[in-house]
This record gives sequence, C-alpha cells and structure tokens, in this order.
Amino acid sequence: MATLLFSIDGLRPEAIYLGDMHFTQSLLQTSAYTLNAQTVMPSVTLPCHTSMMRGVDVDRHGITTNTFMPLARPVPSVFDVASAAGLRCGAFFNWGPLRDLFEPESVVVSLFDRSAGPTDSDPLVAEMALPHLAGLDFAFVYFGDTDEVGHRDGWLSEGYLETANRADHAVRQVADAFLSHHPDGNIVLLSDHGGHGKTHGTDLPEDMTIPFIAFGPGTVPGELTNPVRIFDTAPTVARLLGIAPSAIWTGRSAV
Repeated sequence: MATLLFSIDGLRPEAIYLGDMHFTQSLLQTSAYTLNAQTVMPSVTLPCHTSMMRGVDVDRHGITTNTFMPLARPVPSVFDVASAAGLRCGAFFNWGPLRDLFEPESVVVSLFDRSAGPTDSDPLVAEMALPHLAGLDFAFVYFGDTDEVGHRDGWLSEGYLETANRADHAVRQVADAFLSHHPDGNIVLLSDHGGHGKTHGTDLPEDMTIPFIAFGPGTVPGELTNPVRIFDTAPTVARLLGIAPSAIWTGRSAV
C-alpha cells in the first residue's frame, strides 16, 4: 500500500493537545499510536532521523551530530529498500542535511525549500509536495519550523504551540491530497525528538519522548502497548508498503 511518512521536528506529545492540533488529534482516534515512543541519544535531528530511516540505533549507524559522515558500515534506508523493490519514493523537506537520509538514485523526486525563512517554511513544504503525491508509492514529508521556534521561544511556549498548530494544518493538507490519490494508503506521523527550555539533545524525558501514529488499512486502531523506538519506523513503513525489511535493521514493525 502507498505510505506517507510525516516527521514534525521537535514535536513533544503534549503539543498535540496544547497546540490544538485538531487533525492530529483526529488521527489518534482511528490509528495505532503511542504518545510515549522513545527516540535515540543524542536526541538531535540528524542522528534521530538517521535511526528513523535506517532502522538502527546510533551505535550502529554512527551519526552523532547534525553533520553527516559517510557510514563506515552502510545501512540501507527505507528509501533504498523501497526503491530496490521497484517502488517510487519522494522526499520533501526544509532542513538541508536530510538529503543524506537516502542514496540519490533511491528517490524519483527530492525537494528542499526554506525560502520563507527557518520558521515559516512548513506551508511551502506542503505546497511543493502536493503535485507529486499521485505518482509516489512512498512519500516522506518533513516540517522543521516547530523545532526552530522551540529554540527561539522555548518548547511549549505560545509561539511553539502556534507553530505546531500550523504544522498540523500542513499535515492535513498533504494527507488529504495523498488519500485522494491513494484511498487505501497508510499514514505514519512522528517526531524525531522533543525539547525542554530552548534546547534538546539530552536523555531527559522531555527530549526523548515522541509521538508515533500509524493510520490506514495496515494498522489496528488503539494505543500500542509494546515499547516503540524511533528506529522501529523503517520496518513499520516497510510492512505497510508490503516489502521485506532490511536484514540489517534492528528495529521491528510497531504495527
């Protein structure tokens, strides 16, 4: 089944309700979900997204900062595995280092836009994704504004919650368009890490705890009772796409 994966950078689970994220709230009612999933250490964007997409913990992929270094022992990403299975993949994002989450030939489209600035780019990401959704089996859409405003104003501040609400609107716009093209499609939504004060990167629960939501015919609605780690995302997406996971991945499908 076609699958759409959203990552909202820096989204703490509490913001789903405090920020009036109505669409995300509605997803929770009909999804397999947990608001207590755990990310990896260090709880910063590139290590977390590398674990998200490559299905392994940091000690396996070796990315420990927001600067990418070629993996000494390569691990295929979910893009690479899906592309090798003949699926068409795309990525849409507003934080440049995410370009290293996949091999260039594993995507048929990869678009980056931050022209509106680091705290106002999420709507542009949504707009640039829309024309491509019909032709993709797997689409990854990343919204980074929430993290940027967390650093500027503080996690769970008024500005942060307003930005989370704006991300929710962008998620709905893309999800509605995706499901119009793929009525039986699946949607996965999560974050890479949380935050506290104006920072993150520690093993505090505020930094480590993330939402994980999976919606669609490949899921059973209800709260997930087994522990979910961010590196379970890649095998979850593979299962929803109907393809075999990489034998290297240590994560397991959450649904």
